[in-house]
Amino acid sequence: MASRDGFLDLGARRRRICVHSLIGLCAAIARGQPAARPLSLSDALALAEQQNPTLQAQAQSIETSRAGETTAGLRPNPTFQNDTSSATAGLYQEVELGGKRRARLESAQLATSISRTDFSDARRTLILNVRQAFVGALLARSNVDLARESLSSFQRVIDLNRARFDRGAMSGADLMKVELQMLPFQTDLEDATLALKTAKAALRSLLGGSNLPEDFDVEGDLRPPAFSKRLSELQQAALANRPDLKSAETGIMKAGADLRLAKANGYPDPTIGTSLLHTGHEIGGPAWFEPFFPKGETSNAMGLGLSFPIPLFNRNQGEIARTRSEERRADLLALAVRNQVLQEVEVAYASLQSSRERVRLYEETYLSRANQLRETAEFAFQKGATSILEFLDVERTYRATQIAYRKELAGYQTALAELEAAVGAPVLP
Repeated sequence: MASRDGFLDLGARRRRICVHSLIGLCAAIARGQPAARPLSLSDALALAEQQNPTLQAQAQSIETSRAGETTAGLRPNPTFQNDTSSATAGLYQEVELGGKRRARLESAQLATSISRTDFSDARRTLILNVRQAFVGALLARSNVDLARESLSSFQRVIDLNRARFDRGAMSGADLMKVELQMLPFQTDLEDATLALKTAKAALRSLLGGSNLPEDFDVEGDLRPPAFSKRLSELQQAALANRPDLKSAETGIMKAGADLRLAKANGYPDPTIGTSLLHTGHEIGGPAWFEPFFPKGETSNAMGLGLSFPIPLFNRNQGEIARTRSEERRADLLALAVRNQVLQEVEVAYASLQSSRERVRLYEETYLSRANQLRETAEFAFQKGATSILEFLDVERTYRATQIAYRKELAGYQTALAELEAAVGAPVLP
C-alpha cells in the first residue's frame, strides 16, 4: 500500500506543478505586452528586400555602372601649354573621331542594363531562399504542434491508467512502465522545438538583421494550392522573364558595342590648338642674366597647330580581335543560359508534379488509415485488450505518417517556390 500511496503522491505533485505553471503563465501574459503579429510570407519577403545586405550590395553595382556612364560620356579636357623662355602660351583640344564617345557611352549604358537584370536575378534567388526558409519554419512549427498533440494524447493515456491504478485495477509497477514511455514523446517535442528555433534563425539571417524577436512566430498554410499550367506555357514565360537570360542577351549587345568601340579606337585622334609667341621682353639686370625671357627685339606671333599619331603600326588590332572573340563568346553563353533555363523549368515542373502526387496519396489513402488504426488501438488499450507496447507501436506509426505527410506538404511548397524561381515570375493565378 505504501507503493500505491507513493504513486498517489507523485500524481498529486504533478498536478500541483501544472496548476502553478498555468497560474504563472497567465500572470506573465497579464504583465507583458501584447504578442507580436505572426510573420507572414509576404512580410518576410518585404523585410528581405529592404534589409538583406547581399541584395543591397548588388543594388550598389547599378550605381557603379551609372557612374561608368558618366565617365564614358565625358569629352577630353583641353590642354594649356606655356614656355616662359619665349613667353609661349597655347590652348589645344583633342578631337575624338570614329564615333568613340558614342560607342563608349553605348557600352556603358548596356553595362548598366546588365547590372539591373543581375540585381533582378539576385532578388529572384533571395526570394527563393526566403520561401524555402519560411516553408522550413512552417514545417518545424507544424511538427512542434504534432509533438505537443502526441504528448497530450499520451498524457491522457497516463491519466486513464492512473485512474485504473487508483481503483486497484492496475499495479504500481505497470503504471510506472506506462509513465516511463512518456520520455520519447517529451524528447520528440524537444527535438521539434530545437528544429523550429534553427529554422527561425535561418529565416532571420536572410531578413538582414531585422528587429524580429527571438520568439517570433510564422503564419501560413502548408496545404498545396491548385495548379494547372502546362510545361510549354511555363517555359515560354521563363524565356520572357528570367533576368539571368536577359543579362546574357544584353551581354551580346554589349559585346557588339565593345567591338564597335575597339574599331573606333583604331582611328587616330587629332589635336588642334592655337598659341601666342612673345619675345624680347626686357627685365632689369646684367646683360648676361636672363631670368625669364631672352633680351632683344620685341616680337609677337600667333599660330595654329595640328598633330595626330600616324597609325602605321598600332591600329588597335589586338583589341579588335579580342572584342570580336568576346562577341562570339557572348552568343554561346546566351545560348547556354537559354538551354539551362528550359532545363530548370522542366526539372522543377517534374518535381512539383511528383510532390503533388505524393500529397494526394497521403490525403486520399494513408492519413485516414493511420487515423483509423490509432483510434482502434487507443480504444483497445483503454479496454485492456492490447498491451502498452502494441499501443505505442501504433502511436509511432501514426506520428511517422503525420510527419511524412507534413514533409510532403513542405516539399510541394518548396517545389512550387523552385518552379516560380525557374520561371522568374509567379505561376499561380
